[in-house]
Amino acid sequence: MISSEQTWKFGQDERFVRSWHHPDAPPSSHSREIVLGVVHGLGDHSGRFDALGRWFAGRGIRVYAFDQVGHGKSPGRRMLIPCYEALLDDVDIFLNRLTERHPDASVGLLGQSMGGNFVLNHQLRGYSKMAWMIAGSPMLRAVNQPGPICLFLLRLFAKIRPDYVLNSSVDPARLSRDPAMQRAFMEDPLVQQRISLRLGKALIDSGRWALDHAEQLTTPTLITHGDADLITCHRASVEFAQRTRGRAVTKIWAQGTHDLHHDIIRDDYLSSVFDWIVAEVTNQDS
Repeated sequence: MISSEQTWKFGQDERFVRSWHHPDAPPSSHSREIVLGVVHGLGDHSGRFDALGRWFAGRGIRVYAFDQVGHGKSPGRRMLIPCYEALLDDVDIFLNRLTERHPDASVGLLGQSMGGNFVLNHQLRGYSKMAWMIAGSPMLRAVNQPGPICLFLLRLFAKIRPDYVLNSSVDPARLSRDPAMQRAFMEDPLVQQRISLRLGKALIDSGRWALDHAEQLTTPTLITHGDADLITCHRASVEFAQRTRGRAVTKIWAQGTHDLHHDIIRDDYLSSVFDWIVAEVTNQDS
């Protein structure tokens, strides 16, 4: 197993990138090289996808993950963003870097939570085309979505003080049912549990926009969710897929929590994602 840490240029800025590759991985059923890029969620970072990266690398899929601006080991004011579009621009740069490095590979992205929102909006808004994508527990609609009055106030104050930061503490039991994973989350010094008004507003608005434009999706998509997710709404994932006219499919895990790759059903989750990717690449190459 080869695991590396690098710094890549993203326009005028830099982003911290991790990668996983197993040169001696056993032969797989996929017909050509597959590259999976990971886009993490709010307050998260690429290091929390180490087990996922190693799992896929051990099965012949090369994995990359980058720390978004203001997250993990990437530069930027912690949890503050210039605008939503700048985040999608970073996703686009990341995708293009992977395609440039592996021109003959089938390249797709896996976005988790906020990252799921990003990859879906990235494809719906006309950025660079990817071969396929996975949206894990995507932030299309929160389980506890603000009501009309709260939304009005959020939009008002986001205009007045867009960089005002709120506490967004998450009970680790909402992320995983595995006590070891819960402890790892709480003890991780790179995890941040805050959100700016600008980003909060952007996630709500972009989630609604994605749902309203889901029928425009052309990229083969797998949406994964747990029906016990208390952070992002699994029903919104089902609703999105139903509006895509078959371009997106959903797989819902009974009692699954928000971070399925850290939950007690993670082996089944990872196997399901792997099987879907291989089947999709094989279908596209046939």
